[in-house]
Amino acid sequence: MYSLIAFVLLVGVAVVSYQLGRRQSRKEIAAMQEEIDRLVEAEQDAAIVKRVSQQMEDIAYQQKSISDQQRDRAEEQSILATRNAERAEMESRAAHEAEQKANAAAEVAEKERANAEKQQMIAEEQRDEATYARNIADTLNRRTQARSLAVSSQVRREAGEPEVANLLAYASWYFLKNNRGNQYYSDTFKSLTLATGGVPRYRFPENGAVNAIAHIPGTPGQCVAVTNYGEVAWITACVSGGAKNLSARTLLFNPAYDFRDVQVIDGRIYALSLNGPLCILDFNGEMTEIPLPEKDYFKLIRLGGGLILAGRQSLCWYSDGKITGSSSLNKTLSTIVNRDGTVCLFYKDGSYAEMDEAGSIEKKKPLLKDRVTAAYYDSATRCLLLGVEDGTVYPLNRYNRVMETLAAHKSRCVSITMLGTIVITGGYDKSVYIWSMDNLLYESGLTFWEELDLNSTAKVRKQEDKGIPTEWLVPVDYTYDGWTLAVCGDPDGKTAWIGTSSGNVMTLNASADDMAHQLYGKLNRNLTEQEWTRYVGASIPYMKFK
Repeated sequence: MYSLIAFVLLVGVAVVSYQLGRRQSRKEIAAMQEEIDRLVEAEQDAAIVKRVSQQMEDIAYQQKSISDQQRDRAEEQSILATRNAERAEMESRAAHEAEQKANAAAEVAEKERANAEKQQMIAEEQRDEATYARNIADTLNRRTQARSLAVSSQVRREAGEPEVANLLAYASWYFLKNNRGNQYYSDTFKSLTLATGGVPRYRFPENGAVNAIAHIPGTPGQCVAVTNYGEVAWITACVSGGAKNLSARTLLFNPAYDFRDVQVIDGRIYALSLNGPLCILDFNGEMTEIPLPEKDYFKLIRLGGGLILAGRQSLCWYSDGKITGSSSLNKTLSTIVNRDGTVCLFYKDGSYAEMDEAGSIEKKKPLLKDRVTAAYYDSATRCLLLGVEDGTVYPLNRYNRVMETLAAHKSRCVSITMLGTIVITGGYDKSVYIWSMDNLLYESGLTFWEELDLNSTAKVRKQEDKGIPTEWLVPVDYTYDGWTLAVCGDPDGKTAWIGTSSGNVMTLNASADDMAHQLYGKLNRNLTEQEWTRYVGASIPYMKFK
């Protein structure tokens, strides 16, 4: 039993030993196989490394060959670069020399360009001067021709050719108007006046001196005139059959009166006699006399709601049908004017004073050095016009600055009025002068409207007018058979009433442009080319006005 167990155990041990030996053999075989595999792999790797080494060696030889070639090429490039550097240096020096030459040439070119521009500027200035000179020559030619046409117009009218006369009168105005000429040139203005109906006149029956004329407010074409022979006439302008006429109605005739001034206020006529009284009339001739406290009354002005009557050495106030006060003056008056509520008193000795509405008089610095003999204030422009002993007229603006000197009459200026921007003056030289303030060439270079608001010209730079100067020095002058004692504007804004010492009252259109407009409506045709050549001349191209 024990032997069986021992046998079994032995067999078991033998089996276990066999299994253990087998496993060990397998492990050893596996290890040997792994070593063999590792050796084989190592051999393979060694072969690969050998081949790679061989390839790397081949590549190294190739790179060495390439490197040798590159070194050779680099040496060639270095040699070439050295040559290029030398060439670049030479080219740089050449470029610098060329730059210097170019700069020198540029300086020469700049000088030549500047000289060319200067020459061009000189040429342009010479061209402008030539053009300006040609324009002046053409303009002066047209102005001269305009005067000739005005004279020809009057000659043709006297010869009984009114149609041609009208055409020439319009052409004369047209050339002056469009060439900065003075359309108030006497012959041109007179030719326009004749072409539009002339200057109608009314003569007082007693030939008394017409000392004053007053327009009727709101009634164009009508006025009231008074004489030193006690005459008061209501005068009306009318047009009949194409001709202008004046008709008159005598409202008063009394040689005991010596009328020196007249006003029409609210439908009533106030006529001031030198030694009194103040005559108040309606347009039916009904009259009331207001006795005056002094004598030598010569001027009548409105102030506030009443009137001031100015004597040579006294003043008195009228209101509500009676004299309300009077005051003596210690100096002799030459003229008086209402300036926006301030009464300007001009004395014969050249001194000057101002009076307010309350009657308080304050001595002031004289507005002019010369003795003032006529004064007119235009409230629309706030322009004060003063005429003096030698006939000169001075327009002053609201700052009392003299804007211009109008060398008008050859003797004392006695009457002034203003219509818009047209100044009309009368004097003892038997003439009427008409001035267009818009046409004046003021020293400051400004216009009339700018001059009105200018306190001083000290800071005003005179304008450089490249244009042809406006012709304005020669005003219209109408000469009559007596002193021009009275001028008065009409409510129509263009007509002037004129009174003379010989008893004549005339009405005159003071607007050259208005007369030209009227004349244009009367023209039935243009000048023919033959008439143009005859009267205008071949130097001015033919043109049509209609």
